[in-house]
Amino acid sequence: MEKKIKFAIGLLDYSKIRGGAERYLIDLCYRMADEGYEVHVYAEQWQEEDPRIHLHRVKTISFPKSLRLLSFAIRATRAIREGDYDITFGVGNTLEADVLQPHGGVHWAWFWRSLRVYDHPLIWFVKFLGRVFNLKQWVNGWIEDSPYRNERPLKIIAISDMVKRDMIHWYRMPEDRVTVVYNGVDVDRFHPKNRRYREEIRKRHGIGEEFVILFVSNNFRMKGLSFLIKALSSLKGKTPHPFRLLILGRDQQELYRRLANRFALSEEILFAGTTDEPEKYYGAADLHVHPSFYDACSLTVIEALASGLPVITTSSNGAGGIIHQGQEGYVISDPRNAQDLEEKISLFLDPDRRAQASLAARTLAENYSTDKNWKEMRAVFEKIRTNPPNPPLLKGGEGGLTVLIVRGRQTRNVRLILFGLWTLTFDIALSFLLQLYPKMFKCPLNQQFPEAVVLFGWEKLKKTF
Repeated sequence: MEKKIKFAIGLLDYSKIRGGAERYLIDLCYRMADEGYEVHVYAEQWQEEDPRIHLHRVKTISFPKSLRLLSFAIRATRAIREGDYDITFGVGNTLEADVLQPHGGVHWAWFWRSLRVYDHPLIWFVKFLGRVFNLKQWVNGWIEDSPYRNERPLKIIAISDMVKRDMIHWYRMPEDRVTVVYNGVDVDRFHPKNRRYREEIRKRHGIGEEFVILFVSNNFRMKGLSFLIKALSSLKGKTPHPFRLLILGRDQQELYRRLANRFALSEEILFAGTTDEPEKYYGAADLHVHPSFYDACSLTVIEALASGLPVITTSSNGAGGIIHQGQEGYVISDPRNAQDLEEKISLFLDPDRRAQASLAARTLAENYSTDKNWKEMRAVFEKIRTNPPNPPLLKGGEGGLTVLIVRGRQTRNVRLILFGLWTLTFDIALSFLLQLYPKMFKCPLNQQFPEAVVLFGWEKLKKTF
């Protein structure tokens, strides 16, 4: 009998309800187990057990959040290392791995792009300082940076072309070291045939034959819901076509209910909460809109395409990289541009255009199935077992932390690193308080300076990011 390949992965929360990344990774674990791998998952908690998966509990320091993340990263990494596995798989929350596939994308790219959701300079500044003084942000960055400095990562997988570009930009990584493998979805589950649930879902939420726009997210702010509501307010004043915005996901609703009332959209907007049957909601909708400020590769976009829904998303969503402008949908550059968003939505009020886009969407999504994704992932796993280790990806302290701000020499001692970072936050805060619109230092962002603090002005940031 052939010996099984031992595979290990660290996941903080082994639960599909956490989000699209968790759904994908759990399904990948099941697929690997069915293909004959011996799958071991190291997690802080899980909802259910499956005999195919070997679950190992990792005890963490639950408070504060920064220590929870750090303690999980250190303990899970140590436990996996002691397990003597054939393949170790990192997704951004452990310190080393044989194969690295960060599903959150690049933390420092998210750090800056997601700040664009705050379009008022003063609010932007306050939120920026909040992140600077938030130890969790620095811990997240340090954990993400660690595998790039380690000799263990033999292969790096980006889940979209956008993430690959971010890796090259923020970590100065050679292009040939990164393989792009887009997420895959179950194209049988997410299928145009789910339109048979159209009447059921619409009746459940009191919807008739109106044009239904579907928004799916568990983070309303970062996925641009407020800007979508503003765009629909403009659309309402220009079109006689009745429409409804159906919001699927869990997040605080009250702020957006008030915003809907303010724009006289309280009748048009419906909050459906969470569901275990999202495919039925795709079947009930006419258009999927996902104006995200940052997504490594949104599964909801690919699920919508597979369901035959036209999609409107942004260039800050890695999944937008597969969409051909005007065919399966549209990719807009700025989610804050309500006029652009409103214009793109209005195009799909035309049933003929919608029907053409629906066919194109399904055809495109069939190229991003779970089967194809698994074949590409398996090829990486097989290659990783036959090729020798590569040298460390980063030397001399390059990476996300030094891209932003670096002071003095580096140290591998985590406590000293965090202490130094806290010292740096005061330097940054003082600089911003003294001059709200500082000039950008004329130096490369990726270059390390022993006693330098790189300052980003608001106007410069709007152009740069």
